[in-house]
Amino acid sequence: MSMIKLESVSKFYKSAETVSVGMKRINLDFSLGEFVAVTGESGSGKSTLLNVISGLDGYEEGELYINGEETSHYTIADWERYRGSNIGFVFQNYNIIDSFTVYQNVMLALEVQGYPTKERKTRALELIDKVGLLSHKNHKASKLSGGQKQRAVIARALAKDCPIIVADEPTGNLDSTSGAQVLKLLHDISHDKLVIVVTHDFEQVEEYATRKIKMHDGEVVEDKILKKADMIEKGVLPGHRGMSLFTLLRFTLRSLFSAPKRLVFLVLMQAIVMIAFSLVYTYRVSQLREAENRQSSRFPNVTETRVLVERKNGEPFTAEDIAYFNSLNTVEYVYENGLAFYNSSRLHVFENNNYYDDGLQKVYYSSQSISGTDTANMLRDSDVEGRKPISKYEIVIGHQWMNYYVGQTIKIGTSREIPESSLDMFIGEFTIVGIDKLSRNILYFSDEFLADANVDRYTVDHQARSQLLYIAQGSFMYGDEVDKQWLQLDETLDGKKMILPAGGDAPTTTTVTLDTWIWDEVTYEQYLYSVTIEGIEISYDDTGAFWYGRISPDVYDILVEHLLEDFEYTYLSQNRPVASLSVLGRNNGVKTVNAIDYNIYRAIYPANIPDLSSGPMVFFVGLFTGILMIIMGLLFYSIVHAVTKNIMKSRKKDFAIFRSIGTNKSTLAKLVVLEQVMIAAISSVIMLVTLSILGSQVPGIYKNIQYMELMDYITLIVIFLLFGAWLGVRFNKRVFKQTVIESIVTAKED
Repeated sequence: MSMIKLESVSKFYKSAETVSVGMKRINLDFSLGEFVAVTGESGSGKSTLLNVISGLDGYEEGELYINGEETSHYTIADWERYRGSNIGFVFQNYNIIDSFTVYQNVMLALEVQGYPTKERKTRALELIDKVGLLSHKNHKASKLSGGQKQRAVIARALAKDCPIIVADEPTGNLDSTSGAQVLKLLHDISHDKLVIVVTHDFEQVEEYATRKIKMHDGEVVEDKILKKADMIEKGVLPGHRGMSLFTLLRFTLRSLFSAPKRLVFLVLMQAIVMIAFSLVYTYRVSQLREAENRQSSRFPNVTETRVLVERKNGEPFTAEDIAYFNSLNTVEYVYENGLAFYNSSRLHVFENNNYYDDGLQKVYYSSQSISGTDTANMLRDSDVEGRKPISKYEIVIGHQWMNYYVGQTIKIGTSREIPESSLDMFIGEFTIVGIDKLSRNILYFSDEFLADANVDRYTVDHQARSQLLYIAQGSFMYGDEVDKQWLQLDETLDGKKMILPAGGDAPTTTTVTLDTWIWDEVTYEQYLYSVTIEGIEISYDDTGAFWYGRISPDVYDILVEHLLEDFEYTYLSQNRPVASLSVLGRNNGVKTVNAIDYNIYRAIYPANIPDLSSGPMVFFVGLFTGILMIIMGLLFYSIVHAVTKNIMKSRKKDFAIFRSIGTNKSTLAKLVVLEQVMIAAISSVIMLVTLSILGSQVPGIYKNIQYMELMDYITLIVIFLLFGAWLGVRFNKRVFKQTVIESIVTAKED
């Protein structure tokens, strides 16, 4: 029984306007052992006949039998199995994977048919040696001559160990010497196979052919036996075991790395898209987090890089406490004397001794308010123009519009305006040794300053304290109930003097009692407060220029001393000891707060206080974020889709060759999906490394990416993996809607 039989088989080619005949009513049969030459002029239908026999193209009429089995009901998958088990191909245009080496091209055929793993290398080298290319086994196919390519294709066809070899113009692009070598090779392998060669030059193959078929206008016009072929008993057809997962992975890696430029381009493109999407996403998340929270008014100077911790029992910290804080993974530095950061007092910068006179004394005024305080250790050298502070009164500062410079001396105070009588409201005079390049309006102190245990032990209500000073300046009275004299500070007087309006006796030195009415904010009561001062020189002004009495600065200082001491409880409260834990941003701050042992400690994160009034703002920010991410996702999707689609189209030829060798739809689908998975995996590693580097070098980027949790990265990577897999599935659907010949043709057109 014939191995292949055609009964009235016809093939038509349809276009938008016409229908052309490829071949019509062909009746032929072929058996093992034959070397069949199919000749005819161009367009006679000889290549069409070969394509139909080999399963590369379908047919519209008649019946094609394979070992007596009808094939008119075959699906694309059936034809794949048929080609994979029975057909070896040799084409005029070689149809070789140019990016593979000779060895890899031959190994591909062995892997597709599931050849035993341990025997593949030996078999591949044996076949390469058989076609005379052993010395070129590691050469890329694109670097071979035409004759070498054709011999490599023959080796690949032999690797399949299939019963049928079909060759379409195998010498068409070769010189006479190379053509003769190729035909001899085909003849040498034809003794136990069916070899069908399509040629326009019968003389080249006449020496080897056992049968000649001539075609004209799609019909067989001659079918002639030239010599008796050896009769080969039909054996068991080779099985098609398919690829194992390990082989498929190796196949995928080979396919990827055989075209390094394409791989690098795809990886970089996806990595850039991932990085861009991550940065946009994390920026919007950071905006959302900030909208949900507010800064504590109790601790205005505590930035998002600091968490305050105190013992619940109020006792000082022990060495074990400090060691525990240092053991927390999210903590960078621990400052036992956290009060040194001036957590509770809004700080202000005073420069150039700016002041005005309020009529009683000089009042210094600030040029800038500070947004927070931190340790200079949280700065990198690259963040600072100049250097980081070392000495106690050295600082780093930055501001968007204040033109600070290295070497400038400034004062830092705890109030926007400081009267000359309250110079203790300045915490010190500092030298600027570095400018914060990001202009964050934060004071960065040295470790020596932060180690001072006497700094900021008390919280001062400066408004209440200033009120006491103003009382001393002009609210005290002297005299009995009938003749009370108001007293005001006169800085021109020296010594312990008091001058009263005209009408008194000669100057005298005596002990006086001065009174004023005090409103107690604690008890909500008003009462008369008295201060007795010894040794005051009293005189009288006869000019009539003043209706009130005057006191000298020395008397004023005594009044201030008594007021500040007696009413200390109204403006001064002792701060409980706190430690300041330095963290890398809000996300780590929240983790630190959650990690603290609340049985012993109380953690306070002033930069992350929930704002209950922010609900509407959070809603709109979240809504905008969602819309923005959808838009950005669609934009990035369109970019990746367009580029990947074009690259996939450029690989149509490779996939058509895979199919012609016998790679089925399932294997190709897995190949494409695995390629995309590997590309996404490599891109993801690059993304993570890049974001890590950017985060470590650019604080603004770290502030945003700190919100990316592991699950966020996993979700992002999975999305890209699924997207790549989806592209592969779509591509496969398009490819497998076409026959192999149609795929090759469209690949050439593209």
